[in-house]
Amino acid sequence: MNTCSFTFISIRTKLPCRVTGIERTWDYLKTEFDRQGDGLPDPTARYFETMGVGPQLFAVADHSVYYHDQEKWFKYKSAFDIIYDTMEIPD
Repeated sequence: MNTCSFTFISIRTKLPCRVTGIERTWDYLKTEFDRQGDGLPDPTARYFETMGVGPQLFAVADHSVYYHDQEKWFKYKSAFDIIYDTMEIPD
């Protein structure tokens, strides 16, 4: 499975928070998390379902990370260290 990880600075704690997600389609995430609206306007945007701490879902486009809230996309101002990887799932 394709994954993406990034770090952001939490507004509440002022500490770094590492987030990892599994790549999904925007249509899947809208259904799974009862979201409305369009994906990002960038056709190269990739969407991820978070595993563990962080937002329920996020998107990455043009070296920037976005979260979805109240049917709109917002860019993380403090996101850094974006890494794409793959995760092997045993049969």
